[in-house]
Amino acid sequence: MTTSGTFISKETCRNYIEEFLFGPAGNLNIDHKEIAGRIGAELECFPYAINAQNKILPVRLYGNSNSLMNVLVRHSAMKEGIPRRAFENALNDQQDSMITAIDFPDGSSFHFEPGAQTEISAAPCDSLGMLSDKIHFLQQILHEIINQSGFRFVQCGTNPWFSVDEIGMQINKTRYRAMSRYFDSLNTFGRQMMLQSCSLQINMDAGSDWDTRTKRFLAANLLAPFATALFAHSPVIAGKVNGYKSYRSFIWQQLDTSRTGVITTGKAKSIFDKEAMIDAYLNFALKAPVIFIEEFGDEIFPPNITLEYWIDHGVKDLKPTMSHLKNHFSLLFPEVRLKGYLELRSVDAPPPEWQMVPVLFYCGLLYPDDYLNKTLDLLLPFESELHSLMEQAVFGLGSDVIFETAKKLMSLSIEGFSGLPESFLDKEILDRANTYYEKFTLQRKTFADDWLERNTSKRR
Repeated sequence: MTTSGTFISKETCRNYIEEFLFGPAGNLNIDHKEIAGRIGAELECFPYAINAQNKILPVRLYGNSNSLMNVLVRHSAMKEGIPRRAFENALNDQQDSMITAIDFPDGSSFHFEPGAQTEISAAPCDSLGMLSDKIHFLQQILHEIINQSGFRFVQCGTNPWFSVDEIGMQINKTRYRAMSRYFDSLNTFGRQMMLQSCSLQINMDAGSDWDTRTKRFLAANLLAPFATALFAHSPVIAGKVNGYKSYRSFIWQQLDTSRTGVITTGKAKSIFDKEAMIDAYLNFALKAPVIFIEEFGDEIFPPNITLEYWIDHGVKDLKPTMSHLKNHFSLLFPEVRLKGYLELRSVDAPPPEWQMVPVLFYCGLLYPDDYLNKTLDLLLPFESELHSLMEQAVFGLGSDVIFETAKKLMSLSIEGFSGLPESFLDKEILDRANTYYEKFTLQRKTFADDWLERNTSKRR
């Protein structure tokens, strides 16, 4: 493999996808049945504050001893959390402005987004119950902060109270400055994505063999519109009902089609063709414009400067290295992103009481081989309609096709999950999924509908 200082080629990119981005398998050998079943999650939430007059206010991540970062550091230290510091200038000269994450001994961590969104990153686990415990461990720290300070946290897909100007860009890293300038050059959705959105990203093993990998990657992409619709939770942004059930997904779909969306193999000789799948992801990466090059600081590049152009022609006599390649891949945002595992990005941040249901949904459909095949049988007829279905999914279960298919998928996922080895299962989460299916899916409701109903009744 090319070293970090050696110029790369398109073949280097392809090898990187094949050898590293699909990642090693994390197989569970349980009851003599091999299942690639490690599971992780990144769950984001919006911080806010309430003053003495019960007014909801935005918060500052950095700035003084009572900033959110300092409060989080103090409470995390009681649970052995260690701050991670950056090596570039941040927002101001305050010492706490250098902290970019808080790491815990089990590999879990708090991370932070430019709008002060607080992300719970749970280390990969061998069971769904273990993952739930890790998430709850970090959420307990947030609950302790709630009990002892004016800070609060809410899990939903878009910020229900504050505009981009009220929030402001709170992390002044080169990466975020470059992203902001790049997206600003396209439309107004970039800042909404960076400052006003939260998701639940689900991290799953790609599989131990290429047959499983191709099937899981394709199935995960085919599931994107249905997961978006089923778990929509962003009907309000900056104090206004926006007309969508998943406005977060709408933002992503308007943002930049060169680096977002679903990826399929198209007219390959076989839908399960490993080479076609790798080539599809490679082509996606090559055609995406370069957002920033570290050596050139804050310089913005025209849209024709794609990774492919950079490899073929160079930029200011600089050719890309492996370090540049890794940075470029980190700035691609498809619904299913390769990161050494499958990162599934279609779900709005759900309410805490339901937060494990979307994780179960994917586990039940992608991990058991027989249910993976059933999922593909159900969804392959929709492959050519994926982009249209994504456009419809922002309205939740409003589409008859999405509603009828989502019902079948939810039922399949519960059946599939129930058949996984006992040590991977969690009965309480399974019961929650059944309740969700009956209370929401069968009633053609999403979290967004529940939010709107509760807040409408309050106004009455």
